[in-house]
Formats: sequence, C-alpha cells, structure tokens
Amino acid sequence: MMKRFFSLALTAMLALGGAQAQQPVHQKDSTRTHQHHHDGPHGRDGHHHHGHHHGQRPVVEVPPTQYNEDGIDMAVVQVFPGVKSVKAAGRWTEVLDKDGRRLGYVVYSKPDSDGIKGYNGETPVLIAFSAKKVITGVYALPNAETPRFAQRVQEAGFYNNWNGLTVKQARKKEVDAVSGATFTSRSVAQSVQAALRKL
Repeated sequence: MMKRFFSLALTAMLALGGAQAQQPVHQKDSTRTHQHHHDGPHGRDGHHHHGHHHGQRPVVEVPPTQYNEDGIDMAVVQVFPGVKSVKAAGRWTEVLDKDGRRLGYVVYSKPDSDGIKGYNGETPVLIAFSAKKVITGVYALPNAETPRFAQRVQEAGFYNNWNGLTVKQARKKEVDAVSGATFTSRSVAQSVQAALRKL
C-alpha cells in the first residue's frame, strides 16, 4: 500500500514538473538560443540528455568550436561556403574567397554576450552580413542551452528576425519571445543586441 502511494506521489510530482512553463535558474532577464553542433549553425542535438531531474538542470558541456583545413571556424564555412580566408578588423571579421574578394562579414556575440543566459546556459550567436553590411542571418554557436528549448526557438524561425536589416535598424528591432521557450529566446535576442551595440 505504501509502495503504491509513493509511486502515485512520484508520478504526480513528475507530471507537475513537466507541465510548468520554462523557468530560469540564474535569470538575468535573458532567454533563448538554438543548437549548432557538428552539422552546422542550425544543427540538431542528438547526444545531450533531455529533461531535468528533481528540478536540477542537466550539466551540458559546450561542444568545442570546429575548424576546417584552412583553420576557419566551421560556422563561418556553413554560412559562406566559398570562404578561403578571414581577416579580423575590430569586431568585424571579413570573409574572403580564394581570389581575395569579400564575400561578407561575420560578427561574434562573444565576449559581449558573456553572462547572458537562457534556461540552462549562455546563447552565443554569430551574425552574418553581406559585403554591404546588411544582416543575412543569425546563427547559434555551440552552447549548453537545453536542447528542447533551443530547438523550439530554431523551429519558430526566431533567428530570421534580423535578416535584411542594417546594424542601425537591427538595434531598434523588437522581437517577441517564443512561446514555451521564453527565457531561451530572450537570451538569444539579448546576445544579438550585445553584439550590435559594439558595432
């Protein structure tokens, strides 16, 4: 009888925990991101454990940055397949092809976004620009955010909010958080803004 009682109590507790909305741990009014693993900026996470046990977030290691044979960040290669070299100038990193022609630019949110956390961890991003410095895409970098929330943000098309905007326009852009992944999406937006403020 006692065994059955504990079993029912445990089931009720787990159901209650699963029904709660996304709650942050060290929330600094931050929220959101998406997975970017070995298959590119918008990769799916297949090897992190899901769910939280007894209210504790799983400890997730941030995957290391990967580089191609030319020593170029694979996140940049995914965005600019023709890249042969990169040249950093302040916050901007110029992306060049084999003939030295400019393909565009990339800007990393780190270190400006350090400390901005979603549900489980920081949500650094890479912002890609055309040669005329218009945003062509925002991409999640390797992170330790909870996979299911990161995926929800990704599938909602959240990263497309800044496409086609100049730095000035993007700084003024207000975006709505993703339902069911509020903290994660806010964190991504704040990471983007942290990078834009320094440009």
